[in-house]
Amino acid sequence: MRRHRRDLAPIAQINLTSLLDVTFVLLIAFIIVAPSLKYGIDLDLPTIQQGAPQLEQNQSRTVTITVPRSSNGTQQFFFNNESVTLDEIETRLRQLTQQGRTPSVEIEADRELPYETFVQVVAALRRAGIEAVGLPIQAKPVTPPAAQSESSDKK
Repeated sequence: MRRHRRDLAPIAQINLTSLLDVTFVLLIAFIIVAPSLKYGIDLDLPTIQQGAPQLEQNQSRTVTITVPRSSNGTQQFFFNNESVTLDEIETRLRQLTQQGRTPSVEIEADRELPYETFVQVVAALRRAGIEAVGLPIQAKPVTPPAAQSESSDKK
């Protein structure tokens, strides 16, 4: 008995069922896992409950350290507008803290100042016993988004 068998021709179609099953399983896994991932830096930012914090009596003196862009390859430092070295800044602040007059310190640094120089200034402040430092910035006027869209509509 001879059976007639047709020649089995290759199927020119791809079975997508299993591929779609795997894709949907992976999609569901990513949907479940993605919200639990944390992006960026984990910070615990302070909150203010009743207005701005006031300076204590022993912190009533403000010292401004100005670090301009270096000129001629030498870096200058200013302690309350007086030209000093980095070691003199540390010495003066250490004297103030030892006298019990812990100053509030602000560092006014040029935006093009190398990061290494800024870190050296902060390290000198830490060695002198200064824990907190203020970093003043130049504020730019901000227009609300509604005002921006109104001005673009008028054009």
